[in-house]
Amino acid sequence: MSDEIFDSEDEGGGEEQPTTGKKRIGFLPAIVIDILKWSAIVIGAIIFIVVTVIITVRIMGGGQTEATRLPLQSEYERAGAEMLDWFSQIGDVRGTTNDEPRRTFIVTPHIGYLPGDDATLQEMIRREIQIREAIAIYFSSRSVRELEGVENRERVKRELREQVNRIMTSRVRDVAFSRYEFIEF
Repeated sequence: MSDEIFDSEDEGGGEEQPTTGKKRIGFLPAIVIDILKWSAIVIGAIIFIVVTVIITVRIMGGGQTEATRLPLQSEYERAGAEMLDWFSQIGDVRGTTNDEPRRTFIVTPHIGYLPGDDATLQEMIRREIQIREAIAIYFSSRSVRELEGVENRERVKRELREQVNRIMTSRVRDVAFSRYEFIEF
């Protein structure tokens, strides 16, 4: 008896009625409208991304002026700086300065010599310990006030070049530092 109650109900009540064809809006088919809609979304997203990137680059300083650009190697050559080979085997030289309280210095010197001058290179290899000792004594005998700053650093480079040239029979052209630090303890 209970089965008879359910048999009489309409079983297709929840189903949608199938459509007989594509719905048209105006004079364009629905597929064309969908393509245009998605094209507009993609173009809008691209414009948004481009504008965001441009604003971010300008804020971060990507549009810097010519004055802050680093010169190319060829510009250094035109400015009169000679091209050198560099002796870099000395490594870090560490010690304490002549300050009260003492401060630790850590420098990594590189010694420039003329390209192809194998005699100078061989002499620097043989005298590496003497050169390291001369650099350590130089920094240990001075205060940080005498060593820090651009002008003082240039003077230090010049005086160290002269000191290395007094040790060697060959001539070195320049002294440069890849690390030049003074640490307070």
